[in-house]
Amino acid sequence: MKQMTQGLRASLLTGLAVVGMATASCGNGHANSPDPVPSGPEARLQSATDDIVTARCNREERCNNVGDGKTYRDHEACTSKLEGSTASDLNLKDCEHGIDHAKLDECLSKIKGEDCGNPIDTLSRIAACRTGAICVGS
Repeated sequence: MKQMTQGLRASLLTGLAVVGMATASCGNGHANSPDPVPSGPEARLQSATDDIVTARCNREERCNNVGDGKTYRDHEACTSKLEGSTASDLNLKDCEHGIDHAKLDECLSKIKGEDCGNPIDTLSRIAACRTGAICVGS
């Protein structure tokens, strides 16, 4: 019985040591921490740009505009082309007070709901996603 108690004690101490090491490493901001939320103005603009580009390229794929002989060779080509134009629209000079997240959500919703080949939907998306519509104070 004494041997069993000593074995149980050793197992318990080993378990506590492992839990203690795991707990101590949790606050170090490495592998198990979630992706940080963009905090600076440039990071928030980049995040908004990425969201818009992703939504637009997903729409282009849905509308069969991505692939050999199409508007965009592949998703990467779509992303590359749209990143440049979107980033030039959403810049610190024109969007110095940041992004209105409700308006950004409206823009993304318009992109996702935009019918293929419908110019009215395209105009509605353009209006919702212009710099003046999604930048605070524009």
